[in-house]
Parts: sequence; structure tokens; C-alpha cells
Amino acid sequence: MRDALLGWYRRHRRDMPWRREVSPYRTWVSEIMLQQTTVAAATPRFEAFVRLFPDPAALARASEDEVLAAWAGLGYYARARNLRRAAQEIVARHGGKFPSDPEAVLALPGVGRYTAGAILSIAFGLPHPVVDGNVIRVFSRLFGLRARAKDPALAAEVWRRAAKLLPPEAPGDWNQALMELGATVCTPENPDCARCPLKRSCLAFRDGAQRELPLPEPRRTPTPVRWTCLWIERGDEVLLWKRSPQERLLKNLWGLPEAGRVEARLGATLARVRHSITHHALEVELRAATLPTPAALAPAARWTPRARLRDALVSSLWRKLVDAEGRPRRAARA
Repeated sequence: MRDALLGWYRRHRRDMPWRREVSPYRTWVSEIMLQQTTVAAATPRFEAFVRLFPDPAALARASEDEVLAAWAGLGYYARARNLRRAAQEIVARHGGKFPSDPEAVLALPGVGRYTAGAILSIAFGLPHPVVDGNVIRVFSRLFGLRARAKDPALAAEVWRRAAKLLPPEAPGDWNQALMELGATVCTPENPDCARCPLKRSCLAFRDGAQRELPLPEPRRTPTPVRWTCLWIERGDEVLLWKRSPQERLLKNLWGLPEAGRVEARLGATLARVRHSITHHALEVELRAATLPTPAALAPAARWTPRARLRDALVSSLWRKLVDAEGRPRRAARA
């Protein structure tokens, strides 16, 4: 089974920039970026990110705003903040060199068991297993494990089996092969069993149960969220507001102010957009607004030139609103 999967991986693995040039830093950045982000979306952003910040020292020197701007559009912005914090720890505690000690890797902000195992096996060749959603699905089918993918008991069993099966001579290739198989062949729906190098060993394939495993998760109804955001201009500048750490969504990010955050007189509705964040379904209304005269702004507010809005607003929600607000202007000019 090991030989079959490793041989398949070495023949069919996808070409990815972090596989062409392997280093602990590049592996770490790619693994953090790929959490909750597809390979197609992450690939161009990875290449741009490592050009801007080619090593932990460069990332540690950067401001939070610079790192968030480089992360813009990828979502889950705590990942970018943790990358920067971890880079600062690597510089302060490890002389700027990514550590190979498992405890030191796990101590870095934003690094858990999966990410540590990926870095240690892929970049250092150390025998550490990895288990993500793809690996859980592959093992559930391969060994006929009848449980929901998010069941902690299933995850614990998969971790145990992954450690037992790990080939010490090729841990990085093996871990990547399992994840590659889950991403490209043993997919959640309509797995391509004809192309699977493990089909002869797969209990789900033998029993015709590959589409039943893992067992389905209960459906989760998205939480509706409605916001009214304000478009406040001063000449060619637009007012932005930095969201607090206590916000439910988009914490600590600059955005268009919500109604009630600043004292303003509301005007016409400019646009409405829909947007999803995790399990939240947002409906956002954008209203023109004006400040009273004179207006005293809080430290959380700042004026930003219209031409620089897309650089200042990292969330795709705000960019949608900026684009929606600009459409009537373009139409009027035409």
C-alpha cells in the first residue's frame, strides 16, 4: 500500500510553488495559507507573499497593516497576524532560523499538531504524521470507519493509524500523498475510484460504500447578519473605521463604518451586497452619510484617499462595497 501510494504521488502530484522549492519557512507559509483556502486561490497569493517577505526576519520586520494587505482577500485574518507574531518569535528565540524541535514548532502562534507535522515531515524529513480533512476522508473509506468526519473519536483513530503507517524513510512524500489523494481522487463527492492507487485495499470500495463515508454531518443553518455601512466623503477621501477586537466578525480590520459607530446623518442607499463569512450570511446595505460640522473623529477613524481604498480594505466584503458604490458613478460618467 505504501509503495502504491508513493509511486502514484511521485508520478501525478500537482505542480505547486512550495513543492518546487522546499524550505521550512515556505512550507510553513503554504500550510497556514491553505487552511480554509483552496490551492487555486492560495497559489498566486503565496508567490506574492514570499516575494514581499522572503524569510522570517522580513516578515517579523513588517507592520501588521503590511502583512494584512499582502493577505487581503484570503480571509481568516488571524492566520496572517499569527504568522507575523510567530516570525517575531523565530527571530527573537531561534536566531531567525525556523526550529526543527517539535515542542518549539508547536509553541509558535497559530501552529497546531497538523501544521507542525507538515513542516517537520516535509521540510525536515522527520517522522511526524499529519491528519487533515482529506486524510480523515481517505482513512474513513480505506478502513471502513463509520463516523462523521468531525467526530473527535474518528480524528483520534485516524491519527493513531497515520502514525502507524508513516514510512520513516519518506514521511514528507507520504503525508503529501495522502492529502493529494484526498484532494484529487478520493474527493467528498463522486470519488474517482478507477484512478485510486489504493482501491484494492479500500474497504469502502469493496463494499460499494465510498459515497457513504465519512458519515454526513448535520446541516448547519447560516446565521443571518444585517449591517448598514456608511459611505462618508471629504473631497477625494473616504472615512474608514477600525473594528474592535470585540466584534463578532472582521475583528481589528479597517472597514467602512457601521451605522452607529460615528455620529452621521444618513442619506440615500447606494448599494446592497451579500457576503458569507464562516457560518454567517451577511446582507449589507451601503448608505451615503455626512458628518455634522464640526466633527470630532475617534482614534479608530481615519480619512483615506479613494485611490488607496482597495489597499486599505483587506476583506473582500469591503471591496465588494467599494466596487458597488463606484458602479453608479461610472454609469453617470458614461
